[in-house]
Amino acid sequence: MKTDRSLKEFLVEAEDILETANQTLLAIENGLEAGSTDPDRVNALFRSLHSFKGLAGMFGLQTPADLAHKLEFLLDELRLGRVSLTPGVLDVLTEMLGLLGQLVVQISRKQQPDDITAALERIDGVLHAGPAASADRSLLERVTLDRSILSVLTEYEEYRLKENIRARKNLFLLKATFDIADFEKGIKQLSASLKKFGELICTLPTAGESVSGIGFTMVVGTAERQEKLKAAIKLPGLAIETVPYREVPRAAEPRSAAGELKSASNSVRVDIAKLDSLMGILGEIHISKSAFGRIAGELRAMQGFTGLAVDLHKIYRRLERKLNELQEGILDVRMVPMSQIFTRLAQAVKKYARGAGKEVNLLLEGEETELDKLMIEDLADPLMHMIRNAIDHGIEAPDVRTRQGKPERGTVQLTAFPKGNHVVVTVEDDGAGIDPRVVLAKAVEKGIIEAGHGLDPLADRKEILDLIFLPGFTTSEQVTEISGRGVGMDVVKKNVSKLSGIIDIETETGAGTRFTIMLPITLAIIKALVIEAGGQIFTIPLNSVLETIRVSPERIETVETREVMAVRDETIPLIRLSQVFNLTAERDRQWLYVILVGLAERRLGIVVDGFRGQQEIIIKPLGKRLSNIPGIAGATDLGDKRMVLVLDVESLIGGTMKKAAGSRQ
Repeated sequence: MKTDRSLKEFLVEAEDILETANQTLLAIENGLEAGSTDPDRVNALFRSLHSFKGLAGMFGLQTPADLAHKLEFLLDELRLGRVSLTPGVLDVLTEMLGLLGQLVVQISRKQQPDDITAALERIDGVLHAGPAASADRSLLERVTLDRSILSVLTEYEEYRLKENIRARKNLFLLKATFDIADFEKGIKQLSASLKKFGELICTLPTAGESVSGIGFTMVVGTAERQEKLKAAIKLPGLAIETVPYREVPRAAEPRSAAGELKSASNSVRVDIAKLDSLMGILGEIHISKSAFGRIAGELRAMQGFTGLAVDLHKIYRRLERKLNELQEGILDVRMVPMSQIFTRLAQAVKKYARGAGKEVNLLLEGEETELDKLMIEDLADPLMHMIRNAIDHGIEAPDVRTRQGKPERGTVQLTAFPKGNHVVVTVEDDGAGIDPRVVLAKAVEKGIIEAGHGLDPLADRKEILDLIFLPGFTTSEQVTEISGRGVGMDVVKKNVSKLSGIIDIETETGAGTRFTIMLPITLAIIKALVIEAGGQIFTIPLNSVLETIRVSPERIETVETREVMAVRDETIPLIRLSQVFNLTAERDRQWLYVILVGLAERRLGIVVDGFRGQQEIIIKPLGKRLSNIPGIAGATDLGDKRMVLVLDVESLIGGTMKKAAGSRQ
């Protein structure tokens, strides 16, 4: 039986291999759509599956090993030209890579792997569909290439030579001599230079010995002319000959050969659980640091800024700086690029678009933007929901788009970029947009709001659009494989809220929709504003706070039973925290404090009694009985043996919008 440690080793390695394989497959698919196929990418995908098969076999995991073996065989047939690379074959590859990922997840949960019989049969169906056109051996008879070269080509090299001949590429024979001491470096540099101009079909050692070094002969296929090749590659003694096309047949007997590629890396893999443990310890030290700072402050208040109070203050500041440096270092290790999920989402777009009978281009921007590893995984499902909605509800059918003067192919753009201590992720489409009138009618039809709601599609656009985040809401007329089941956007909002994020909608009927998600870069340790309301202490993540305002009670007005306040010519709805949690509010206060939170049009002012400063906190989950309390994200220790509640800003905003709609009824 596999130990937990060996299982973790498999999971870490398998995740890396499948991530690379998915990125490679996406690049192959994009190349095929552009009308070209890069053989190096097909080879890279073949190597990834070969590595996965070996890894699974080493750990005795027969089911994923069998599937990887069958996929490896399919890719070998592709790279040898025995199977044509078509959109249908790419669909099978995408589906099978997804199944491999699913098997890995099942193994991680110690579940019984799915039966892969149907998957193996589907791959067999592709293999037996018929040979590719490149099997034509007469292609080699069209060029004048020395028999000594043709006779030692591997089956793969022969196939690539045929493909270059079929495309009527210019073929060149390059001969170069390198010093024996560093020939590996020289040939590597020359190969890299040649690949910029075309395809390096084969590299063979030159027959015979040379006193000046070791010689190599290379066959290159390119669209460039010989003069450009000579001008670009500056290598002493390099000879370039043209391989002429001809009609006289010449037989060639190919012989198989095998090659092996190895890669080296100076990276060290770290289990995210270990980093979580380190962050937990660091968080406890932060709490102790806060207590130390409080004691130093009390001593300074007692005896002034002299003697021991000065020494304690200096030690506290130095400790704070070093802890912040340590925290930044650990956070940096936890950060991974958004490309980890962008690749999976790109494949999903193509799959869902085909299922919906629509043509969709996916634009990716900001793939290098980094986010906490655990947050990226939790973000995958919400983004998948929004992309499905964009394809099913947003992007119109090709004929409809043509009548409207739009390109036949719709566009879904996925963007990520850093903004201070946040990451902003947007999902935007150029489809039909969201019509508030349709949303309002559907909400009444489904009983989400009553017929006499009093909402106006123009004046109350913001409140109406927020209805799509309520459970059970959908505008789809029928259930499809993609959407229409009444689940989706409420799950999106809930998941984003768990990540201490905020989601907003911008839409224009007929022009498209943009969903914007703003997230903190990490939830491991965050800065929070410590506040007081109704005699109780709360904290609110500082990354959710736009600004804080001190106001007199007279500035707060009531409009249609709701309290609001004007902030720079904008009317902001307010909630009193003491009323949200049924606390006893202090009366006749000279000043109140408003915390402005939200994103874009979804803004809210939280009225509190006072501020207690800022502090680094670790959000700890509440028990199952308390986990679903609206407005509460968790609890934290402030370092003085007090556990206080952490506010959930997204939940508070959502609750306010829902009450606003209800107050119109």
